[in-house]
Amino acid sequence: MNPMSSARSTPTDRESASEVAKAAEVVEVVEAVEAVEVVEPVHRRTPGRPRSERASRAIIRAALELLQEGVSVDALSVEAVAARAGVSKATLYRRWPNKEAVLLEALESLVEPQSRVEGGDVRQDVTMVVEELCRWVAESRSARLLPRLMSAPTLYGHYVRLVVDPRIAAVREVLAGGVRRGALAGHSDVDTLSTALVGAVLSRVVLGDAAPEAPPGERAARIVDHVLAGHLTEDGASDGPD
Repeated sequence: MNPMSSARSTPTDRESASEVAKAAEVVEVVEAVEAVEVVEPVHRRTPGRPRSERASRAIIRAALELLQEGVSVDALSVEAVAARAGVSKATLYRRWPNKEAVLLEALESLVEPQSRVEGGDVRQDVTMVVEELCRWVAESRSARLLPRLMSAPTLYGHYVRLVVDPRIAAVREVLAGGVRRGALAGHSDVDTLSTALVGAVLSRVVLGDAAPEAPPGERAARIVDHVLAGHLTEDGASDGPD
């Protein structure tokens, strides 16, 4: 026997070596794929949240715009809101179950901080707060929602609690301070006076009065003078801090 023949690799040996090499390559590929699959979702999640927040803001803005433009609550549809927002209905329904839920959250976005009056001249203080209310009615699109929502009791109540009541409370707080300091007569009913002041400002919005409106400062001064007539004491024009 040729001694060299025993040193040669048989076909079976060569095939086994080839299979081992291929198996090693497969293991390397699998390990590389697994490493990619672990990292990839992390890169996908990060930009997803801003897109979701943008979609939510667009939907809320679209719902408010449609109401402010004159669409009634009954006529407002999910399709119209989604179309205005530039999203699909499925995107909207993933966030809210129906249009009422969209509108309830949209109304919450209208909440604004109210200015606080330190407590000086009660007439000037009340006029300042009422002027802010007049300016809101004249310039804010959210004030136009008041008559639109009156046909939807749940939404209207939510709107009043969030948007109107804080403004009434601001007026009431100034009036109560005036009573405590003696700048307003002791018989003054703070609740009635605050309702009269705010009601006089909001009446044009509710009744749809299209008559030209005086500048906010002028209108506020006129309303305050009429409502507080007979309630200001001699100290009411120059009382000190509370």
